[in-house]
Amino acid sequence: MAIDRHEFPGHSGEPADALRLLLLDLISDARDVNRERVATLDATAWRAMLDMVRQHRLGALLHWQIEHRHTALAIPDDVREEVHDAWRISTRRMLGMQYELSTMNKLLETAGISSVALKGPFLAYHAYPQPALRPMRDLDILVAENRLIDAWNTLIAAGARPVAGGDQHDLRLAVALRADKHHLPGLETPSGFAMVELHRGIQSAASARERDRNTLLVRDLWAHATTAPIGSNVVGFPAATDLLLHIIMHAAYDHFLNNGPLVLSDIAFLLRRQPIDWNRFWRTVEALRSMRGTVLLLDLAASYWRDLPIEWTANAIMLRDELDTVRRPAALLLLQDRALTPDIWRKRGTGQSRNAARRVVARLLIPRDEMALLYGIDPRSPRLLLCYPARWWRLATRRGPEAWHTGRRSDLRRQAEADSQVSQWLRAA
Repeated sequence: MAIDRHEFPGHSGEPADALRLLLLDLISDARDVNRERVATLDATAWRAMLDMVRQHRLGALLHWQIEHRHTALAIPDDVREEVHDAWRISTRRMLGMQYELSTMNKLLETAGISSVALKGPFLAYHAYPQPALRPMRDLDILVAENRLIDAWNTLIAAGARPVAGGDQHDLRLAVALRADKHHLPGLETPSGFAMVELHRGIQSAASARERDRNTLLVRDLWAHATTAPIGSNVVGFPAATDLLLHIIMHAAYDHFLNNGPLVLSDIAFLLRRQPIDWNRFWRTVEALRSMRGTVLLLDLAASYWRDLPIEWTANAIMLRDELDTVRRPAALLLLQDRALTPDIWRKRGTGQSRNAARRVVARLLIPRDEMALLYGIDPRSPRLLLCYPARWWRLATRRGPEAWHTGRRSDLRRQAEADSQVSQWLRAA
C-alpha cells in the first residue's frame, strides 16, 4: 500500500490505517501480535503511533498490555518509557480524582441533593483492574432537573469556579439550560485539580428521537441507581446495565465512534466485573431503536477482548451477520485523528441535500445568545446584528480555505469514507 506523505513524511513503512489496526491489537487481549509485524516499524511510524496513543489517552493501557502480553516484542525503549510515564501520571491523577469525586459527592449530599456519577468513575474504580487504566478528563455528575441550579450554587458556594473566563457566566448558564443541552458549563473544583460538569441528561437532545432516547435513559438510570464506595465515602452510580447502555449510546449515537477505543475496554471490563440484566438491556435497546449501534459496539468489543459474557438475542445475531462490511471502518474510526474530526463531521451527510442545507443554516444562523458569547456582547444590544456578517466573513475567508486544504488530504478522505460507511449503517432502517 502506498504511503500518504501527509501522514508520515519520509516514512517508507506502515500506512496510517495499518498502524491504527496494530495499535488496537496491542491494547486488546484477544489479538495476537507477532514479532515481524512490529519489527517493520521505523522511528517515524512509532512517533505516529504515539501520537494516536496521546490523542486517545491510551498510554497507561498500552503500558499494561506491554507488561502483561507483549514483553517479547521489539518495542523501542523510548516508546516503553513514554507509556510507562503515562501509567505513572495516570496513577497519580486517579488518586486525585478519587478525592475530588468524594468531595463533590459530600457537598451535594450535605445540601440534600441526590447525585449519580456517570461513566468514568465507576469504570475506573469498580471495573478496570487498575484505576490508572481508565483516565478521566473530568467528572460528570447527574442531578435531578429540579435541583440542577441548586447543585450549581452549592458547588459555587464551596469555591468551585466557572471554567470559561469572562463575565458572562449568567448568559452561559442560560444557554446551557436550553432544552437541547444536557449539562451545565464546566466548573473547576475548589482545589483546582479537576473539572466537574453537572448533568441533567445523558445525551444532547437536539432532535425528537434524541429527546425520547435521553428521557428513557435518564428515567431508567434513576430507577435502578446504586451506590459503591469511593475511598471512605459512598457515591451514587448507575446500575451496570444502565452504564453499559450509556457507554454504547454515547459512543455510537453521540460520537459515531470518534471518541476512541477506550469504549471497547470500558465494555469489556464492565462485563467481566459486573452482572448485566440482559433481558432488560435488550428490551431497552429495542425501545431506544438503537439495535444497530449496540450490536456493532458489542461485536467490536468481543472481537478485541476475549471471553465476554454477552447474551445475544436472535435479532442481535441476525444483525451481527451484516457486520462484515462495517467492522473494519468502525475499528478505524475508533482511532480517528482528532485534528480531522470537525472536517469529518462537516462532510457527513453531504450527499443528503436536506441534511447538508440544515447544517449550513445552523452554522450561519446560530442563536443570539450563542453569538453574544462568541463576541462578548450583551445579547440585547443592537450591535449583535453586526456580528453575523462578521462571522460569515470569517467562515468564508478562514474556515472555507482550511476545509478545502484538509479536504485534499487522503487521510481525511479515507477517514470520512469510513465515517460515511458507519453512519449510514447505523441509520439504516
